[in-house]
Amino acid sequence: MGALLAAAATYAAGPLTHFNVVLLQPSSVLEARVTNVDAMAEYVKAVEAASREAVVASGARQSVGGFIVVAVKPGLKSNVWLDFDTLTDLEMQKQIVTRVKAIKPFEATQGPVVFALKVATWDGRQSRRAAPLPPEWKNATQGQPPVEIGDLVERVWQD
Repeated sequence: MGALLAAAATYAAGPLTHFNVVLLQPSSVLEARVTNVDAMAEYVKAVEAASREAVVASGARQSVGGFIVVAVKPGLKSNVWLDFDTLTDLEMQKQIVTRVKAIKPFEATQGPVVFALKVATWDGRQSRRAAPLPPEWKNATQGQPPVEIGDLVERVWQD
């Protein structure tokens, strides 16, 4: 999985800077659920490209850092959550979610695969946070004991 991080991390000035991929599950879980690491790496690259296009298409020139969180479930299903450090333009949010969801995901087995792209828009600063906690996830876990990320995703995922 370390090769995936290295292969997927790219840096670009302009609408979207991609700092790294944050794997949100233990290696043992990912190894069981990701049948083709190359397919996942290609998917991550496609998510980055779609996100960059979405930021441009939104027309917003907001500088903000944060995370684009993606989950892939068996059956070629995917979902997207955004977790930026400040409020972001609604059209930019809509464009990112719509374009990323439109990408055909890699095949996951035995449960969801969850990762995030740590990004910034329009030369914004990199988030100081190590991992995301989208508002939907935060709301679902308030007052609850800690839960495995795959179980949390299943809880908040609206098909």
